[in-house]
Amino acid sequence: MQTINLRHQLNIHGYKVILLGLLFTLPFQALSQRRYEKENLPNYDSELIHYGFYLGGHSASMKLKYDDVYLSNEFDSLHSIVPQSSPGFTVGFILNLRAAQYLDFRVLPGVGLYQYTLNYNIYDNAQTILVQGKKEAFYAELPLMMKYKSQRRGNFRAYIIGGVKPSYEVSGKRPDEVNEDILLLNTFNLALEFGLGFDIYYEFFKFSPEIRFSRGVTNALFSTENSYSRPVQQLTTNAVSIYLQFQ
Repeated sequence: MQTINLRHQLNIHGYKVILLGLLFTLPFQALSQRRYEKENLPNYDSELIHYGFYLGGHSASMKLKYDDVYLSNEFDSLHSIVPQSSPGFTVGFILNLRAAQYLDFRVLPGVGLYQYTLNYNIYDNAQTILVQGKKEAFYAELPLMMKYKSQRRGNFRAYIIGGVKPSYEVSGKRPDEVNEDILLLNTFNLALEFGLGFDIYYEFFKFSPEIRFSRGVTNALFSTENSYSRPVQQLTTNAVSIYLQFQ
C-alpha cells in the first residue's frame, strides 16, 4: 500500500503564500475603494480583441497508477512510490476575443519550466533508501480557455475560466533517444484546466490575478522498460498555478 506522505501533501512554498495573499487582497481592496473612484477604461469590454502577457508560478506533481508487476517478487524490496510537488514558473502572451457580453475566448501561448519527481522508497538491509526519479524540462504550452465573467462593479469583476492545455517538451532529447536508466516522460501532454480570478481595472491597463487547477488526461509515462517505469502503469500530471495577467 502506498504510504501517504503528509509533509509533501501540505508543503507550502513561500512564493505561493505571497502570491495567494496578492490574489485575494487586491480584489477586496478594489471593492472597498470602488465607491470613491471613477470608472477606469469604461469602454474596455466593448472592444473585440485584447492583447497582454502573464507571469505565473505553479506547484506540479503527478498521480500514479501501479502496474501489476509491482506486486511480483521482482519488486519485493520496493515499498512505495510517492509523488513529490515541485515549484516552477510560466510566462506567456494573451489573446482575448470577446465572444458575448459575459463570455470571452482566450488563447494563452507560453512556455513553462516543470519538474516532476517520484520518490522510490526501497528496503535494503532493514533500512529504507530513498531513490528519486526526476524529470525537469521546458514545455511550450497553448491553453485554449473560455472565460465567463460576472457583471462589472465599478473597477472590479470576478470570473471563472476553463478549457484544455496541450503542451510539448521543447528541451532535451526525445525519450526514445535516451539510453540512461532515468524517469522518462512523453514529450506531449494534454490537461484539463479550470479556475477563477478577478479583473481589476486601472487607468491604463487591466490587472487579473488568477488561480488555476490542472489535471492531465493523457498518460505521461513513456512506454519503455527500465527500473523507474516498470512498477508504474500510468502517470498523470497535476498542477496548481497562480497567474498575474496584464492587459
